[in-house]
Order: sequence, then structure tokens, then C-alpha cells
Amino acid sequence: MVKRLALCVAAALIVAGCATMGKGPTDEELINSTLQKVKTALESQNLDMLMATFAEDFSHDQVPDKATAREMLDMGISMGYADDGECHLDRVSISMDPDGETASAYPVDLSGPAGSISVELVLGKREIEVDGKKQKAWLVTTINPDGV
Repeated sequence: MVKRLALCVAAALIVAGCATMGKGPTDEELINSTLQKVKTALESQNLDMLMATFAEDFSHDQVPDKATAREMLDMGISMGYADDGECHLDRVSISMDPDGETASAYPVDLSGPAGSISVELVLGKREIEVDGKKQKAWLVTTINPDGV
């Protein structure tokens, strides 16, 4: 009887454990996590943190690659363009492409002493390695500023 009860309890715990263990964060949660990291990095002028949100294949028609983007951002920070800068995410809407591999976050509102601008962040689903483990992440693949 005790053995049977122990087996039933063990089976119930296994089933309950499987039911409560999700598949990890949703795509929208991962995208929001990336957006929060972008916000924190911009407002703290942490270029390394910001660049960690950029995909290795980042590109833009005026910035050919991630390395060039880093150089330009570093120059802007050095010149004081990011001083007292703010990044507002309260109006952001996330749109997923049907392929499930690309998403858009718009508008990301940026402001500082030089003025303000809204940008669209285009993100791609990528696999990254964190502490030796591969995991899914959404990284910035391009930036589309309004009016530019």
C-alpha cells in the first residue's frame, strides 16, 4: 500500500512538474527583453550592452555592418549626443512577420539634447550562447529612423 501511494505521488509530481514547466519565454517576451536591454544600454551609455542586442548580420543602407555601427555609436556617445538621453517604449507595438523569424518594434522614441526621433527596430530570431548554453534570442538586424 505504501509503495503504491509513493508511486502515485511520484507520478503526480512528475506530471505536475511537466505541466508547470513551460517551453521558456514566448517570442514577445524575448523581444520585450531585448527592447528593455536596448533602453537600459542607451540610457546608461553602455555600448557593450547595446551591441549585445545587435545581430552579427546587422546592416543598414548607411551602416554596412555591426562593426561600423559600433564605431558610429561610440563617436556619438563621445561627442555627447547620448548625454541625458531617454528611450521610451510605452508606445511600442510589436508586429511579427508570418515567417515567425522576423519582427518589428515601433515606435521606439528616443530623445536627448540634440532632439527626438522615433525609430523602428527590426529584429530577427537568432540562436546565441549564454554560459555555454544555446538559447533563442531576438536581436536587432536593422534600424529605420523616421524621416531619414
